[in-house]
Amino acid sequence: MPIATFLLEDLHTLIDANPDQLVSQAFAYGLEATIQGDSLEVEVTAERPDLLSSEGFSRALKVYQGGQRLLPPSLESSCLVVQVDPSVIPLRPHIAALVVENLCFTPASLSALIQFQEKVTQTFGRQRQKSAIGLYNLPRIQGNLTYRAVEWDSLEFVALGDDRPRTPRDILSHHPKGIQYATTIAPGSLVPILQDEANQVLAMPPIVNAAIVGEITIETTALLIDVTGTSPKTVQELANILAHNFIDRGAAVKTVEIHDQETGIGLHTPDLTPRSISFSAKFLNEMLGTYIPKPDLGRYLERMNLHAIGTNVVEVPSYRTDMGSEVDLAGDLMVAIGLENLQADYSDFKFYTGQGDRLKVFAHQVGDWAQRMGLLEVKSYVLTDPERLASFVTDPATLLTAQNARSRSHSAARPSLQPGLLEILSRHIQAPKPLNIYEIGDVIFGDSQNDRVEQAMYWGFACLDAHASFSLAKSYIQTLLRALHIPFQLADCSYPQYIPYRAAIVLAGEQVLGHFGEIHPHILEQFCFPEPVCAGELNCSHLLPIL
Repeated sequence: MPIATFLLEDLHTLIDANPDQLVSQAFAYGLEATIQGDSLEVEVTAERPDLLSSEGFSRALKVYQGGQRLLPPSLESSCLVVQVDPSVIPLRPHIAALVVENLCFTPASLSALIQFQEKVTQTFGRQRQKSAIGLYNLPRIQGNLTYRAVEWDSLEFVALGDDRPRTPRDILSHHPKGIQYATTIAPGSLVPILQDEANQVLAMPPIVNAAIVGEITIETTALLIDVTGTSPKTVQELANILAHNFIDRGAAVKTVEIHDQETGIGLHTPDLTPRSISFSAKFLNEMLGTYIPKPDLGRYLERMNLHAIGTNVVEVPSYRTDMGSEVDLAGDLMVAIGLENLQADYSDFKFYTGQGDRLKVFAHQVGDWAQRMGLLEVKSYVLTDPERLASFVTDPATLLTAQNARSRSHSAARPSLQPGLLEILSRHIQAPKPLNIYEIGDVIFGDSQNDRVEQAMYWGFACLDAHASFSLAKSYIQTLLRALHIPFQLADCSYPQYIPYRAAIVLAGEQVLGHFGEIHPHILEQFCFPEPVCAGELNCSHLLPIL
């Protein structure tokens, strides 16, 4: 979230509260604020660009605390006109503007304006790509304005912060702002330019303003402000926020006519007309779990500067860009009520015990029998080394591997529990024998016929001992299946990890339940086992339906 830094000196001119009160009031409003020396740092959510200004932050807290805010019934016209030439439409088609008079800047308030200009265009304006703000000294502007596109080398002007005239091409290549924001202009041979009737260049939006006319100081008493961008909604909203901010400073805001030369349509900006959103008291109460009567909802919404009209319509001020539906109203209503005032109602409390997953419950039952047989439970990773798995599958190419794996040792999904069990045994070769372990876990393998990935829960065991044999492995499988009352048959097995003719497949009818046998010598050598190993595994996902 963007962090706005407000000078306490400036905030004190806008709201009557000491620093500690500002922090507590911001917290009640849902904002995280901290005092840093002579400033207040506030974390602002992305959907509230109005709170990036000291005026917007102060306005929100004042209204939330019950303060009143007055707006002029309408905005006067400045009689200024911005002609939008068709040539600029493919580049940066939308512009809004306003005139601000009777300004009385202080170093703190001017700093707050510049900070808001930068913060809001970096965040809400997407690094000036979606919208950007230009500030101009109004008395230095001559007549009406033209917003058009020009060739990169067709004119020269002195950019703000520069010391000599440059062409737009030169600015984009050498001026710091030109280099930083060159990507905001669409590729081609044209750039947008804002000029007055004397052909004085005001700016090359959204890159840089011109010197002299674009220099704003504490002596400046009147401003022309433009907002350009690629989204008409964003441009209009940002112009409205600026208008509200200056009104809260006590300045006079006037509209500017934006005239489209191609269509002949004129639009006056800014427009402070509030938007209307319909709501249902039942819906808001259900969202929050409250029982607020319809007439009382308006009292709470007023704390968020939302004005209820009747019992089902709310007027939203034009600086609130985040309000679009009843859900947004519910969020503001929750803040207005205060989380500390929302109490749980246990009168209609219902208790549900839930039910365990049948496969997981069955797996616990299998694990219980495995421990009764003297096996020790272990756990290994689902992802392992594909070289370990190669000896346990007939076709290593069928192994499922992870893309961009951080290490090869954890890059392939196991289709069997046996590689992990044998690796655990290999790390404990020096331990007293016998070593009898088991694991219950997921395996993942590809179904080449149906071109899909399948996941199943397996139970597997492995025994390291001088007496490990086919008979020992069979005894474990046989004891477990008979304890679970699952009928089975055995068939010949030719899996690569077993010694030929010392392994078997476990069947229930034509359904393969698993396999077991003595591990092949080449795998024993691979894991450096000094003694025989027998192992086996069963598919719990296939065992469960048989029960």
